[in-house]
Amino acid sequence: MKEEILIRENLIEKRNKLTKVATDKTGWLIYYLEDNDKKWVEEYPNSEYHGGGLPQLRVIEKFPRE
Repeated sequence: MKEEILIRENLIEKRNKLTKVATDKTGWLIYYLEDNDKKWVEEYPNSEYHGGGLPQLRVIEKFPRE
């Protein structure tokens, strides 16, 4: 699977087209589904920065509950 990661304006544009399906219990991971069944996670990979830094939207193979 080709890694696909979006940030900034590209993240916002894509997120507006996705359906939110779940949030993990910490609130730091948000899972989305695209119309074509592609799965995405919004995450904050830079935990050393205030507020987790900039979010990123990344394609994943499956949701944790799968």
